[in-house]
Amino acid sequence: MVSVFRLISDELDKFRRDFEIKSDQSFYDLHVAIQNNLCYDKSQVASFFICDDNWEKLQEITLVGISDEESHKLLFMDKESIQKHAGNLKQKLLYVFDFFNDRAFFIEVVEIKEAVDSETYPLCSYAKGKPPQQILMDQIFIDKDLGFDPEDFDTFLDNDFLDIEGFDSFGLDSPDLDDRI
Repeated sequence: MVSVFRLISDELDKFRRDFEIKSDQSFYDLHVAIQNNLCYDKSQVASFFICDDNWEKLQEITLVGISDEESHKLLFMDKESIQKHAGNLKQKLLYVFDFFNDRAFFIEVVEIKEAVDSETYPLCSYAKGKPPQQILMDQIFIDKDLGFDPEDFDTFLDNDFLDIEGFDSFGLDSPDLDDRI
């Protein structure tokens, strides 16, 4: 059997993706299909959350174990099958693709159908709109470590901020700079 997962974003109304995946494939297979389709960096932390009908998180299926929970309670994407946790029509999930900014896709199983022998699963069967931009962990940590707000970056490009003429007084434009060292 094949489950059809519909992804939507609360950030972009015009974004939608449908992914088809065999019931015996893993959540890791679905994760990779999503990441590849959206051209996201697969090395970033991500998790699926099995949800109730009100989108309340019930169980996490994680890519890597970074939780404070006991390790025996953790479920890992590469070990968990689609059928075991999302084999029912209308099953709801959250796919958290950006932990540090609490960003996720809302996912629902919208159809269950027979597999087509000529298809390679998982596959994206419908794509509409550009996905939300991925914010990489490196960008978050670099900005915080340097102590500036990325929104203030225009200040660094302002010529009044830099004393361009002051560089001349250091002799940086002098051809014989190597002789002084």
